[in-house]
Amino acid sequence: MKKAKILSLAAVALLAVAPVATTVTSLSTVQVAQAAELTPDQLMKPYYDSYDGDDPVIKLNKKTPFLSAYNGQTVGSLERKGISDVTSNYGHVSKLDSLSVYKAFDNGRPDFGKRLKKGQKLNQNENYVAALRFELNSLKSYGGDVDEYTYFGQGDDHFDEDLTEGQTYEGDYGFYEDYPIALLVPVHVNTAPAKTYTAPAKTYTAPAKTYASPAKTYASIKARRNHKVRTYTSSGKFSRHYVYGKRTYRVNSKKEIKHRGTCYKLYGKNQWIPAKYLDLR
Repeated sequence: MKKAKILSLAAVALLAVAPVATTVTSLSTVQVAQAAELTPDQLMKPYYDSYDGDDPVIKLNKKTPFLSAYNGQTVGSLERKGISDVTSNYGHVSKLDSLSVYKAFDNGRPDFGKRLKKGQKLNQNENYVAALRFELNSLKSYGGDVDEYTYFGQGDDHFDEDLTEGQTYEGDYGFYEDYPIALLVPVHVNTAPAKTYTAPAKTYTAPAKTYASPAKTYASIKARRNHKVRTYTSSGKFSRHYVYGKRTYRVNSKKEIKHRGTCYKLYGKNQWIPAKYLDLR
């Protein structure tokens, strides 16, 4: 009995010092997401959440939540397309001030250290995020001597750095802005647009018909038997040849000749006979 009690106490002691198996989930685990799957709101949320001041925060919104590009398009070409669907919760945005495109990390966030140059081409197999920069106008005072708004952007010539907090003033100091306000937008790179080619319409003008075949290809000469009837060239000159009355000849063309009227051509020869001497059949 005493031995059993000792064994029981030993077992309790072992349980007291033995480690308990636990499952630990790393807080650094990041869910992988393609940049194209994110929206501007998702890309901008960490910046907006980081602000803990009291001033109103200016936020931009894009109606189409991405930029469309095609495989092989340059960054400069993408910027020249222009963007007109960006609005602001305070004031109004002017036309696009500038645009930069960055390669994206696996979690869809832009890698500000990998900014593409204007002449670089976009690759369909890469992930990109663009920073659109705008200037503000038409901000209204919301009360107080000096109205301050907060926004996020990139300072001039600091486009290789992360977005930082900036301020704009509207009040006794007039309108002032630290630097352009920025909006991060994913870039959707599609296959190259199909090249379309429309062949020019072929125009063909048929040459004016000089000759017309008569209804009948044989004609007899309306003159006394064996009487000579002059024939002419196509320009109306005497051909120095004749046809003879009451004989039948084959003709194959018809033409109006100056001073000779309607004439018919002898088959195989450059001799024309005025129609008044012919009896077609």
